[in-house]
Amino acid sequence: MSMNKYLERAQELFPHLQELQQTIHQYGGVGFDVRPSADLIIKELKDIGLEPQEICECGIVATVGKKPGRTVLLRADYDALPQDEITGLPYAATNHSCHSCGHDHHAAMLLGTARVLKEHEDELEGTVKLMFQPDEEATHGCKLMIDSGVLENPDVDASFAIHIEAGSDRDTVGRVIWSQGVSYSAADNFKVVVRGMGGHGSQPHKTKDPVTAACAAVTLVQHIIAMEVPAAERAVITFGKIAGGTVFNVIPNEVELHGTIRTFSNETREICRRRFKQIMEETCHTMNCEAEVEYGDNAVPPVYNNVDLSLEMKPWVTDVVGDNYFTAPEPLSFGSEDYAWIADRVPSVIMTLGAGVPADGYIYGAHNPAIHFDAHCMPYGVATFCNLVVNYLKAHK
Repeated sequence: MSMNKYLERAQELFPHLQELQQTIHQYGGVGFDVRPSADLIIKELKDIGLEPQEICECGIVATVGKKPGRTVLLRADYDALPQDEITGLPYAATNHSCHSCGHDHHAAMLLGTARVLKEHEDELEGTVKLMFQPDEEATHGCKLMIDSGVLENPDVDASFAIHIEAGSDRDTVGRVIWSQGVSYSAADNFKVVVRGMGGHGSQPHKTKDPVTAACAAVTLVQHIIAMEVPAAERAVITFGKIAGGTVFNVIPNEVELHGTIRTFSNETREICRRRFKQIMEETCHTMNCEAEVEYGDNAVPPVYNNVDLSLEMKPWVTDVVGDNYFTAPEPLSFGSEDYAWIADRVPSVIMTLGAGVPADGYIYGAHNPAIHFDAHCMPYGVATFCNLVVNYLKAHK
């Protein structure tokens, strides 16, 4: 079997892809504070011969294709996390930001895709829209770009995204994995303030102890997962922060809790959100305290891979990676993705791309500040993107 022509070209571009990735990695940047990377992306797109537009703060869009037809969108995020990097890499970021989720690779792959597609523009039976998104980690960037018109002018008919993964045995370099149906979980992050009346630690009978109330509520909300979520569904409720009091012998006036609810269907999501609030409030009230529950403004729904599109794309993926692929019978991750807002509006598929297994030294998973990825995954991402859009536009001519 001969090598796919897009993969062959992407392999030739590997040194340039790696240079782009390492530069974006070193720039880092959190949320919308990614100006150096945005400027690099704009310059690279112009060098390729495209006309990028910044439709919102650091949200960049460019199009390839001259023929009439459908429009397919390719999305890459490019923000980092607010962590001190401990990879020891010579191009490590030093500005309290760390590309521990691989978004530097995502941006480099989409820039490589832009170059290859521009070279093969005559093969495009329609338009490819390239979307470079800031602030995925805080889940505000995608929605802002949608509100700023990324799915319009021309209207998008379908979309694809790739997320690299490392640290597990399935993450062989270049392996493409996608699910048919729900792919990533919904995320509902919460803050709960339990208010009581503090006092001396030796006289709890004179207080309304918010610590005891909070502990009881934390335990009881797990009843939702055990007994109220349908057995065939999956969901988690976890607490990442519980803070209250300043000294061992004083019962505080209040306790603050932060955590997340992850679900894979809108029905289960509604059950968990409603019952979590009810149990927190009523449990604390029973213990003479009051609970105030707030859900964050960065909530996202589950990511749903369009089933028809996920079936149609299989030969287009295997043409690039051969049998180095896997169609997952279940969701890819309990992680969340604000790409959900796109998938909620147009037929979409998000895939994972293998970028290193533990046997080869890639032992850390996403969001670990020591993680590094095998950059040799990038040509496979470029070629997969190219083959998908060329064949999609041809099939839907």
